[in-house]
Amino acid sequence: MTVLIVAGHDQSQALERNLPHWLGQQYGENFEVVVVAEKGDGDTEDVLKRFAQSPNLYATYVPQSSRYMSRQKLAITLGVKAAKNEWIVLTDATAKPSSESWLATVAAHCSEDKNLVAVYGNYDEQARPFCRFETLYTSSYLLRCAMKKTAYRSNTTTCVFRKSDFIRQDGYRGNLEFVRGEYDFLVNKYAEKHRTAVVLDPSARIINDEPTAKELHNKHIFYMHTHKFLKRSRLPRFLFNTDQFLLHLTTLLQLLTVVAGALLLVLGEKTVENTVFGAVLVASGILSFVLSAVLRTVFAKPVVRFFDANVALWRVFPYEWSLIWRNLGRFWAYARAEKSDFSTHKV
Repeated sequence: MTVLIVAGHDQSQALERNLPHWLGQQYGENFEVVVVAEKGDGDTEDVLKRFAQSPNLYATYVPQSSRYMSRQKLAITLGVKAAKNEWIVLTDATAKPSSESWLATVAAHCSEDKNLVAVYGNYDEQARPFCRFETLYTSSYLLRCAMKKTAYRSNTTTCVFRKSDFIRQDGYRGNLEFVRGEYDFLVNKYAEKHRTAVVLDPSARIINDEPTAKELHNKHIFYMHTHKFLKRSRLPRFLFNTDQFLLHLTTLLQLLTVVAGALLLVLGEKTVENTVFGAVLVASGILSFVLSAVLRTVFAKPVVRFFDANVALWRVFPYEWSLIWRNLGRFWAYARAEKSDFSTHKV
C-alpha cells in the first residue's frame, strides 16, 4: 500500500508531528509513504531531510505555479502517479493513524470486490467538544450511506482508493476548477454500489489536529458550494433535514403547550377546572421536553462511547438542537461570499 500525504503551505510542523506515526506502521516492508509538498517550501523540505533515513519515505514536489487547477488536487494527482502500489491511502499532514496497526487493519478490507475503503476520523481530544460532536454526527449519515448502498462523500481527511481507478477515469477531471473538496469529489466520483468497505475498528481511526475557527468555518462554507456538484446528495441531506425538522417541530409543540397552559393560568377564569387544566398543560410540556432530551441522550450514549467522541453526554441534546441554526448562519455567510473565491477559474 501507499500512504500519500499532502503537505500544504505552512503545514511543516503538523507533518513533523504526524509523519512518524505513518512511518512507524507495523505492516512489513511492502508499503511506502509518499509526501507531496510545494516546491521551495524550505520548512517542509527540512522536515523531509530529517526523516530521509527511513527506507519507506519518498517525496515529490508540486511546481510553484499551476493554472486552472487547485494546488491540492494537483498535489494529489502527482502523488498518485508517483505511487508504486495499487491501493492508496490519501491523507493530510494534519492527520495521523490511531495505532501502529492502522495500515494492516485497513489493508485487510482492501479486497477484490471493493474499490474504496471508508474510515472514521475525528479531531484530537484537545479539540472543542462541538467540533468533535458535529464530526461524529455528520459521519453517522455518511458511513450509513457507504454501508447501505453507495458512498456519498468523505467527512475526514483520509480516503483509501485504487490507483487504477484514478488513472483510468482521469483523476479529478470534471471538478478541477473547485478550490476545495478533494476528498468529497474523490469519494463521490469513484464510489460504486456496494463496493465501499467501512472500517469501524478503533485501531483504524484517523485523528486530525484541531482546526482553527476560521479553518472550520471555511470547511463548511466551501461544502455549501461544492455539494451542489456532488452526485447522490439528496438522501443524506434529506435524512439530516428530516431529523432536524422533527426535532424542532417537537420542541415547538412542547413550547406551545407550556405557553397555552401558562396563559390559561394567568388570563383564564379562576376556576378549578382552568387551574388544573392549565397546570397539566404546563407540566406536560415541560415533562415532554425533558423526556425528549433524556431519550435522545440515551440513544446517543452508545454511539458517543463507541467512537470515543470525548463529548459530555449532557451536551448532546443542545448541540444537536443548535446544528440547524449554525448551518443557517453558515448559509448566510455563503450567500454573501464572492462565488469566484470557490473556483480557480477567475474571471
